Amino acid sequence: MPRSILFLGATGYIGSTVLAAILAADKESSSFTVLARNPTVLKGFEAIDSRIKGVQGSLDDHAALSKLASEHDIVFNLADADGVESTKAILRGLKTRHEATGTRPILIHTSGTGVLSDNAAGEYPGTEVFTDAEAEPSANPPLLPISALAPARFHRQVDLEIENADRAGYVYTYIIIPSTIYGISKTVFSDKGLANPQSQQIPHITRFGIERGVPAQFGQGLNLWPNVEVHDLADLYALVYNAAIAGPGDHGENGYYFGASGEHQLKDVYAAIGKELYALKLVSTPEPRTLDKDELKRFTNGSVYLGSNSRARAVHSARLGWKPKNVGNEPFIASIKEDVDWTASHDRGRGADGKFAFGPGPVRVEDGGAGGWTKP
Repeated sequence: MPRSILFLGATGYIGSTVLAAILAADKESSSFTVLARNPTVLKGFEAIDSRIKGVQGSLDDHAALSKLASEHDIVFNLADADGVESTKAILRGLKTRHEATGTRPILIHTSGTGVLSDNAAGEYPGTEVFTDAEAEPSANPPLLPISALAPARFHRQVDLEIENADRAGYVYTYIIIPSTIYGISKTVFSDKGLANPQSQQIPHITRFGIERGVPAQFGQGLNLWPNVEVHDLADLYALVYNAAIAGPGDHGENGYYFGASGEHQLKDVYAAIGKELYALKLVSTPEPRTLDKDELKRFTNGSVYLGSNSRARAVHSARLGWKPKNVGNEPFIASIKEDVDWTASHDRGRGADGKFAFGPGPVRVEDGGAGGWTKP
C-alpha cells in the first residue's frame, strides 16, 4: 500500500542522493513530504516529482516537527545526527502516530562513524575496529560491537534515544552510519542546483590548503578512516528502506548499518589533495605540512577531529545484501581530483567576499536553489 514519508535533509549531500534512490526504489506511489527552509527550493522539488510536497520550516520548530512526524508512516532523518531535541520531537510525533493508528511507524536515522572516533590527532593508527553486527573476538583484527561504545561518544546520545524508543514498542528504528563519503552527487536535485552535491572532509582539507598556500594535514596523518561512495551509500538506504517496509527485520539495538566499503590512511588523502592543488597552482608545493596551533584555531576552532581514527566493518550491511560498486581505496583516491576541482571553482563555503569562511563545523553559505552551489 502507498505510504506517507517525511524526508528531512533533502537539500543536503546525503539527503538528496538518498531521496533520489528512494524515489526510484518505491514502487507503490508513496507520498513524500520534504521539509526545507527555502521556498524556492521546495517548489523545485515539487516540480521534479509529483509525489513530493514541500513544507517550509526547520528542525528548530519542535512542535511543528512533532506534528509533521505524527502525520507520516515513515520518517527519514538525514538532516542532523546530533539534534537531541529535534530527535525527541520526531519520536514524540511517531509515538502519537502509533497511538492513533495502532501500527508502529518507521524511523530511518542517519548517524556517522564519528561515533567511533578517538583523540589520535593524526599521530597514530587506531587499533579498535567496530562491526555493525555481533562481536567477533576471533577475527583479525577483533571486531567490537556498537553496544561497547560509551554513551558519551560523539552521536551516541541521539542513537541511544532512538534505541530506547524502539525498545518502548511504538516505533521501528534503523540507524545508518556513513563513514567518509566521497564523490560528487549526480542526481536531478543537484543538477538543478536544489541540493548540495559535495561532501565535507575533502573540501575542508582542500580549503585549508588554498587559504594557507600549502597543503594541510593533521599531525602526521597516520590515522585511519573508512570511506564510501555517495551513490553506493544511497543504495544502502534503499535496501534498509525496503527491508523495513517488508519487515520489520533487524531494528532497534540490532538495527545498525555501517556505510563503509574501504579504509584509508589520511596521509594518502593529504598527498592526493596536495598533488591536485599544486597542479591548479593554488599552493606553492605539493607536500602537505601539519597545521599548527594558530592555524587550527583559525580553521577549526582548535578541533583535531579530522586527525581521529574511526574503523568500521560493514558486516550487517553486507548480510542485508549491500554490494557497493566502489570497494577499497583506489576509487576514493581517484575521486579526489574531481572534488578538489569542484571546491576550487564553486561558491560553497565562501562568504559574500568570495573568500572561504572557516569555523568549527561545515560552512554552508547558501541553502541551495536560485544560484546556490554555483560558480562564483
